[in-house]
Amino acid sequence: MSDRKTERRSAFAEAFSGAITARGVSLSWLHRTLTERANPISVATLSYWRSGERHPEGSRSLAALEDIEHLLGLDAGSLLNLINTRTRLGPLAPARNPFTETQVAEAAEETLALLDAPPIDVTRDLSAHIVSEVDENGVLRSRRSQILVQAVAPFVHEVTYSLMSADVTIDRPDFALRGATLVRDHLHPSGHVYACVLQLDTPLVIGGTTMLEVTAAPPPSSSVERPLEDETGAFVMRPIRDLVVWTRFHRDALPDWIDEIERVSADSELIARPLRPQESVHQSRRDFGPGILGVRWGFDR
Repeated sequence: MSDRKTERRSAFAEAFSGAITARGVSLSWLHRTLTERANPISVATLSYWRSGERHPEGSRSLAALEDIEHLLGLDAGSLLNLINTRTRLGPLAPARNPFTETQVAEAAEETLALLDAPPIDVTRDLSAHIVSEVDENGVLRSRRSQILVQAVAPFVHEVTYSLMSADVTIDRPDFALRGATLVRDHLHPSGHVYACVLQLDTPLVIGGTTMLEVTAAPPPSSSVERPLEDETGAFVMRPIRDLVVWTRFHRDALPDWIDEIERVSADSELIARPLRPQESVHQSRRDFGPGILGVRWGFDR
């Protein structure tokens, strides 16, 4: 065992043991209370944690540890931060914004700072399925994202959701959410970045996962004039195992042209590939990103 890991285990055991003593409770009490709260941990396991012979591993133990912090009157994450579970996550690439356009990158940085948003590297998306609906006027009217999110930090209770575009301006959308609540948002004056902070219904410990469903609809437009150009898609900041983007057009308003847009890494150029105009376009990628994937369409005047 490395010295670093031994030190972290000792620090956890010392903090755990000290909290039990300070609270004036026994391991038996802690075991009974956890069982009553549907987080059962055996007395033997708790004893191993206190002595430093073992430390919490696995999603069940980590979930119970969050409860233990509360029962012992500790700050959230104070024990979780002292255990080394990163190796359970497998390779973890650094998070990178795939938008290399200066105006978008700067707007994103300003927006996230203004929101006091959680760091983008506290979670990663394991899968995302995005369905976009285009109405009879050729306008993007809804975008539903179902995302499997995993925590890669010890304790995550907020995540950031962003919409970005280099060429098409963004309006502040109307949201319908499952799995989280919107707590604050901001539309950058440039119109290229919208971001919001979502509070998870159930906080995550490191390695834990949750499903989010985010349906974003632009505000109704008073004009029915067909836009010259519109787009939809997804951008990912870390490699994602499974990404599907499905764009559906109204049969009475098929675009005159459709381009698939793709950036396969944060350092590559944005590629546009012409597609045959049709009612439905789906794109599927495995182990994709950081990058951008979507479609852009338009109408000839």
